[in-house]
Amino acid sequence: MTTQALTTAHWAGLAQVHKFGGTSLADAGRFRAVAAIVQQHCATPEQCWLVVSAPGKTTDQLCQLLDMAARGEALEPVLAEVQHSLTTLVQQSLTEPEQSDVLAQLQQWLALLPELAQAGRAADVLALGESVSALLLSRLLRQLGLAADWLDSRQFLTVDGQQVRWDQSEQDLQALCQPGIRVVTGFIGRDLAGNSLTLGRNGSDYSATILGRLVQAEQVTIWTDVDAIYSGDPRRLPAAVPYQQVSWRQACLLAELGNPVLHARTLSPLHNSQTKLLVRSSFEPERSGCHILPDADCLASFVTDLHDMVLLSMHQLHGLNASWLANALHQPVIALPQSCDAHVWLLPARVADEAVQLLARHQVHAVHDTSRYYAVAWLKPAQVQQADLPADVAACVKRLAPAHRYQNHELAIWLFDQELSAVNLAQLHQCCTQPRPEIQLIVAGTGNVGAEFLRLLPGHQQRCHSHALRLAVLFNSRQMVFEPDNGLELAQQMQQGRPLDQKALLAEIAQLKGPKVLIDLTPSQQLAEQYPAFIEAGCHLISANKQGVTLPEAEYQAILDRLDQQQLHWYSTTTAGAGLPVQRALQELHSAGDQVRRISGIFSGTLSWLLCQYDGSSAFSDLLLQARELGYTEPDPREDLSGRDVQRKLLVLARTMGCSLELDDIALEPLLPESLAGDSWQAFWQQRAEFDALMQAAWQQAQQQGLQLRYVGELSLTEAGVQARVRLVQVPASDPLAAILPCDNVFVIESDWYQELPLVIKGPGAGRTVTAGGVHADLAQLCQQLPAAAYSSRLS
Repeated sequence: MTTQALTTAHWAGLAQVHKFGGTSLADAGRFRAVAAIVQQHCATPEQCWLVVSAPGKTTDQLCQLLDMAARGEALEPVLAEVQHSLTTLVQQSLTEPEQSDVLAQLQQWLALLPELAQAGRAADVLALGESVSALLLSRLLRQLGLAADWLDSRQFLTVDGQQVRWDQSEQDLQALCQPGIRVVTGFIGRDLAGNSLTLGRNGSDYSATILGRLVQAEQVTIWTDVDAIYSGDPRRLPAAVPYQQVSWRQACLLAELGNPVLHARTLSPLHNSQTKLLVRSSFEPERSGCHILPDADCLASFVTDLHDMVLLSMHQLHGLNASWLANALHQPVIALPQSCDAHVWLLPARVADEAVQLLARHQVHAVHDTSRYYAVAWLKPAQVQQADLPADVAACVKRLAPAHRYQNHELAIWLFDQELSAVNLAQLHQCCTQPRPEIQLIVAGTGNVGAEFLRLLPGHQQRCHSHALRLAVLFNSRQMVFEPDNGLELAQQMQQGRPLDQKALLAEIAQLKGPKVLIDLTPSQQLAEQYPAFIEAGCHLISANKQGVTLPEAEYQAILDRLDQQQLHWYSTTTAGAGLPVQRALQELHSAGDQVRRISGIFSGTLSWLLCQYDGSSAFSDLLLQARELGYTEPDPREDLSGRDVQRKLLVLARTMGCSLELDDIALEPLLPESLAGDSWQAFWQQRAEFDALMQAAWQQAQQQGLQLRYVGELSLTEAGVQARVRLVQVPASDPLAAILPCDNVFVIESDWYQELPLVIKGPGAGRTVTAGGVHADLAQLCQQLPAAAYSSRLS
């Protein structure tokens, strides 16, 4: 490559910008550590840019020099201190001939300091620190055999007030760029007149992202003294959690809250750009750090506390906002959520008067409260981004009794009259940021209900405050997929799965950590018979599959016993009535002391539709064919006509009520007599006329008596025992079993409390959406059962 100047087009999308702060460059050992990092990460030197801060405490020393000059005091003691520390740094970092060259340049810069300080040229004085770092690091890299040189950012970075002159800065930078690593001074730039200026708080980070935008960098890495962005200040909160990724939105909010790792201005140059931002520790470069990503999975949650804060109130803003004031003051200014017409901002008390005066110059009348507050802000994770607080957080905050509360779906801010104790702050942090217990979902079945359950799952994951719901395993009768990709279509996921291996499946499930639940959305008796093995692997059970609840009583009781031994739960609400709460109603009546005497109802959505639609004007089999085409029946509609589904549902209800009953104890009169069913659907279809005639005769007989046909399950508890049967009956129009819509299920419960007027539960009893919704309701019930033990320690 020639030595001619490069254009930004050469490195666009390839360049890397690395920024190193003062703590990363505190002494000669740290300079060598940074050089080693550069060696590792700058394999292509012409695409590598470095931005550096002043070494260690150099900026503090230079600020002291400026203060002494302003007071007219002698500068020699501080000058001698600066000269000694920087000379020692160069001598310990470099060997000849690089050492002599850098020391000569250092002496020239030091000689200018008294005149610059006494003239009040603060930016030029402060620029010494960054200039020394840039020159020293570039020469150290040369010693290591890398092509490197330094670049004073005042040669290209032009700033007008608070605005970067992007076009001019890019043009000037292009004219300066040569091949090799460029070590650029951070924190400083020039104004429109060419005078030096500083970029204020976190100025070097800001310089790095400005440079990242100018060179269209692929990534900007901020190397600092922390290895990640933490859920709280790890110096005060030992339980603070480091995050490997944070969303861009969260990073912006954190910056507005005064997070020491990121400043709002640091982020602004990269807004809506393709440049990635990464925070890493120069002290632990082996750690991967924290990525700031536009589409990061927002599981991160943060608690930040702010001392000595005041409230600033305004009625009109005239186009100004809190970010503008924060940039002007170089202090955090937080716009608080409000329901009234006033605008209320939170800011440090030490700049409150300055803020009022600054706003007044822009025709904004502002007043600040005389009360001073200790503020705690909670930046919520995506799962709880709604205005109301989760119950456990709300209870903790209530106990701490803040003077004021402000919150919206992203942020909650509590103001206290006094600083929280370390213990109380730690408890609040833990309550807000501790990862929610994760429930591992093992979903069996990928048919209509399974697909609908998965479609509804992301919404449930967002709404569930107590637990994280993780889809860990998905399988059907042929394939199994571990850690399914939610971004893929269901069919594509299953195609990428492995052939079902029951032994391997159970072994994988047994290894899953935390609570786990088998969600059985199949009609498989074989899977139901394997429930004990899933229980041994630690699974709770949620069944839409009736086969498990209707196994022979000895097997059913064995499952209940194993669940009890393992302290696991079994929910099966949708096995009778889909999403209708009939089982829950029966359980609650029993718990409250009521005694159910009889339950009857229409339990088949298919037969409900058929008998509601049938009016004798056409053959019943024609209506049956229509139902099949609409997807209302099983693939073989004879299964619906057999009544076995209703028989199983009645057994489900019987066992819910504590009855000792087997399936064969329920008398069954199928709608389609076995003598007419044939060996197959095709065989039946060929001889359907006899069945049509049978249904026509039944309908006519009911019509003559002013009655309607309904296919009903009935269960009665008498002194003689349990009587149960399933059959076609004729009911009057006034009967609750008559007043239904096609596809409705209806459950009529008669009890000691509901004798004269039975309890009637009615609604859609079939369909993939209501069934999948009912399964999600069972999952919500399971979540309510689990958090008490997991969360009890939070509020202690």
